[in-house]
Amino acid sequence: MLTAVVRETSSLFDRRFLLNALLPVLITLSLLTGVVISTLTDPARMWREWNNLDATLRVLAGTGAVVVSVVLAAVVSGRSQSLIRCYEGLWPGRLGDAVMLPGRRWHRRRARRLGFDRAVSDYPADMRDIMPTRLGNILRAAESYPHERYGLDAVVTWPRLFPLLPEGLAAALVAARAEIEFHVTISALASLVAVGAGGWLAAVNGPAWLFLTCYWAGAATAWLTYRGALAPARLYGEHVRVAFDLYRQELLTHLGIEGDERDQWARLNHFWYRNIPMETPLLPHPDGPEDDVPEEPSWPAFPPQLPTWSLIILSGLLVVWLR
Repeated sequence: MLTAVVRETSSLFDRRFLLNALLPVLITLSLLTGVVISTLTDPARMWREWNNLDATLRVLAGTGAVVVSVVLAAVVSGRSQSLIRCYEGLWPGRLGDAVMLPGRRWHRRRARRLGFDRAVSDYPADMRDIMPTRLGNILRAAESYPHERYGLDAVVTWPRLFPLLPEGLAAALVAARAEIEFHVTISALASLVAVGAGGWLAAVNGPAWLFLTCYWAGAATAWLTYRGALAPARLYGEHVRVAFDLYRQELLTHLGIEGDERDQWARLNHFWYRNIPMETPLLPHPDGPEDDVPEEPSWPAFPPQLPTWSLIILSGLLVVWLR
C-alpha cells in the first residue's frame, strides 16, 4: 500500500527532486522513527497491530507520512544552496568566522606548501579567497578563475552566460551540480540522524551499542558523503572554466559590445553591479600585492577533521560512561 502511494507520488516530481531530496528524507525519517519505536515498544508487536488496522486507516496514515515527507523534501530541496554554502564554510556572523578560522588557516598553510601550480584546481590564486573547507576552496577556485584570467565577475556574468552554452555542456554542468547537492544533502541528513537518534537514545537511556552505532555511523556517513562531493565539485569547476574559456566572447557578441575584452568586462561589472553607464571612464585600479595575508605562526597545523573526529569519538564514549 505505502509502496503504491510512493510510486504515485514519484510520478509528480522529476528525478533530481526524488534522488536529492525525497529519497534521503524518507530514509532519514524511517531511521529516526525506527529508533524511537524501538525504545518505546516492541517493534514486532507494533507491526502486528499495524497489520490489524483497518485498510482505510492504513491508507490515510501512509498518505499522511508521504505528504509530510514531500513537504520536508521540498524544504530540503529549496535550501540545497544554503547547505552547500554551509559546507563551503560561509557561516554568518562573528561566531561563524571564529569557528571557521582554524580551517581557513590550515588551508592557507596547505596551499603554500603545495604551491598553486600543484593545487590550481583546489585553491583560488589569491590567498585572501582561501576558504575553511576543501569543498569551499574547490568551488571558490572555479569562481575566481574568470576574474584572474579575463577580469570578469563570475557571479553576475554566469546567469547571463549559461543560456548561451551548448546543450551538452549545460547538461554536464547541471549533472555535476546535482551530484554535489546529493552528497551534501546526504551528509547533512546523516548528521541529523547522528545527533537526533543519538540524543534521543541518550535521553531515554537506550542501549549503549545502539547509541554508539547511530552516533558514529551517522558521523561516518556524513564525513564520507562530504568527501564524495569533492570529485563532482572538481568536475563542476572544470566545466565552469571551459564555459568561460570558450563562450565568454559569445556573450559580448550578444550584448553588442566590441573593443578591448578586459576593459569591456570591467565596464560591464560596474554596469551590472552599480548601474554605472558603459561610457563612463574607468577609474584606475590601485595596484597592490595579491597575497597580503600574513604568514601563519610556525606551530604545527593539524587538519580540522582530526580534532573533529576525536571529539565525536570521545563524546560518544563519554555519554556511554556517564550513563
